Amino acid sequence: MFTICGVLLVPWTGVLVEQLHGHAGQRSFDSSWVGLDVLEAVCLLSVAQLMRRQHRATSPAAAATAAILCMDAWFDTMSAAPQLPYAEALAMACFAELPLAALLAWTAWHSLRWAAPREDAITTRAASPATPETTR
Repeated sequence: MFTICGVLLVPWTGVLVEQLHGHAGQRSFDSSWVGLDVLEAVCLLSVAQLMRRQHRATSPAAAATAAILCMDAWFDTMSAAPQLPYAEALAMACFAELPLAALLAWTAWHSLRWAAPREDAITTRAASPATPETTR
């Protein structure tokens, strides 16, 4: 899911760049949105890769990505022009960014068990005498 969302953000970023009509080099909120969407894509793809490997960094990466998506939803809706742009921003927040952030928060919580040492490994280490293999 995270891979798909990260990959889908790439063409979306292209759409945003096209809408800037050559103003991407100028300081503006529009340029900031492009940078934020690039960051989101990188974060989503990173979380997907970490999950595939069941890496212990999955939890903090997923939590950070969830926070970034919530921030994006907030700023998109608060900075949108009235009427249609606001409705579009609200729809993106309610049907894409916030549900994805909730899934990332769930992933962050449930991936904590990958980082925690297994209970049987702790009991085995505690019951066995210290040897060079167990003290590394």
